[in-house]
Amino acid sequence: MRKNFRVLGTVFALALAVTAGCAATGGNAQSSVTSEPQAETAVEPGNETAAGGQSGSGTQTESGNQAESGTQMGSGTQTESGNQAGSGTYTESASLTEKPVKDMAGRDIQVPDVVKSVYSTSPVGTNFMYTFDDRMVAGLNVDLSDEEKRFTTEYYQNLTNLGGWYGKGNEGNIEEIIKADPDLVLASGVDRSSIDTADQLQEKLGIPVVLIDTDFDSMAESYRFVGRITGNVERGEKLAAYTEETIQRAREITASIPEDKRVTVYYAEEALGLNTDPSGSPHSRLIDLCGGINVADCEISPGYGRTEVSMEQVIAWDPQFIIACVDNGFADSGSYSAIMNNSQWAVIRAVKDGHVYETPTVPQNWFDRPPSVNTIIGIKWVQNLLYPEYTDYDIKEETKAFYSLFYHYDLSDGEVDSLLARSLRAQ
Repeated sequence: MRKNFRVLGTVFALALAVTAGCAATGGNAQSSVTSEPQAETAVEPGNETAAGGQSGSGTQTESGNQAESGTQMGSGTQTESGNQAGSGTYTESASLTEKPVKDMAGRDIQVPDVVKSVYSTSPVGTNFMYTFDDRMVAGLNVDLSDEEKRFTTEYYQNLTNLGGWYGKGNEGNIEEIIKADPDLVLASGVDRSSIDTADQLQEKLGIPVVLIDTDFDSMAESYRFVGRITGNVERGEKLAAYTEETIQRAREITASIPEDKRVTVYYAEEALGLNTDPSGSPHSRLIDLCGGINVADCEISPGYGRTEVSMEQVIAWDPQFIIACVDNGFADSGSYSAIMNNSQWAVIRAVKDGHVYETPTVPQNWFDRPPSVNTIIGIKWVQNLLYPEYTDYDIKEETKAFYSLFYHYDLSDGEVDSLLARSLRAQ
C-alpha cells in the first residue's frame, strides 16, 4: 500500500538520520527523532492501492486495472461479456494530488485526482459500482453464490469479501479494507445518521468516505456524480440516461391506463408466500410505479419489510396477479412453488387464471432486495407483465440490452429463456 510504503520510507529515513547523527555526535541524536509521532497522519487519505485495483503509483495488479496513464506491458484475455479478465503490467509516476468535492449529502471531501478503486460499505453500493465499472470494485460485502457468479465478470467473481455495514449487525473488516487500499469508500444515504456514520468510518480508515443517494429517484444523479469524481463522465451519463428514461416512460404509461383497467397485485414473500409489503413500502414500489393496485391491506414493516399476513387475508384480497419473490439468500426464498402446489392458493383468481410470476433474480433480484439498480430492468418487466397492451417492450431484447450495459455480460437466447422461465405470460 502506498500509505504504508510512505510510512516505512519515513521510518527508514529517520533511522538513517539517527545513525548519521550518532556517528557525528557520539550517540546524542536520539532526541532529534523521537518527536516525530505524526509521520503516518501526514499521508493524504485516499491515495491507496485496492485489492485487484490500481494505485496511483501506476503498477497494475493481475486484475488488469490500468492506472492513470501507464504504459502497457502485457495483455489480458476477454471474458464472454467482453470485459478484460487477464493480466497486464502498467508503470507510471505516482500521483498523490487531491481535489475537493461535495458529496451528495453536502459534505466537503478531499478525494484523489485519480480514482481507480472503490470499496462500498453495503451490497447496494457494491452492486451500483459493479454496474458502473466492475474493475473499480475493491472488494465484496458478501460471498457470491454460484447463481450470482453466473452472469458477472471473472474479475468480480474473484474479489475478496471485505464485509460491510448494512442489515442487522454486519460490519466491515477494517484491517482487510485498509489492506485492500481503495482510493475511495462509497456509502449510501444522505440523512444525519448516514453523515455521522461516514465521518466516523473515514476517521477509522483514513480513506475518504463519499456518500451517494441510492434512493430510487436519485439513482440517475448518483451515476452522474460517480462519473464526475472518477473522471468517467461519459459512462455516468450513459447509465443515468437509461435509468431516467426507464422511470419516466413507466410513469407516462401508468398515467395513460384508465382506472377501470388497473389490475390488482399481491407481492408474495418468503417460502410460504404469506409475507408481503403494501403500497407505499420501498419494497413494493414497482407495483405502484407500474400502475398496479397493491391489494395488501396491512401495516408497512420498517427496514426489511415482509409484513406477515394470513392465508385467509390473501384469499379475501383475491388478487388478479401474484408476483412471487425470490430473496437471494436474505430470507427463506422462493414462494412460487408453494403457491402453485398448495391447494389453499388454488381458489385465488391469479392462480386460477395462470397469472403467478416469479421475479427474475440472477445476478440480482429484479423487483426488490437489494433496492439498487437491479430493479431498473424490473420496471419494464413488471409493467409489460401487467399491461402488455399499453407497452411496446420486447422483454427478451430489453433483458439483453440491460445485461450488456449494466452487468457487462452478453446473454445468449438460451440464457434469456432460463432467466425468464417463470416470469412471462404464456404466449
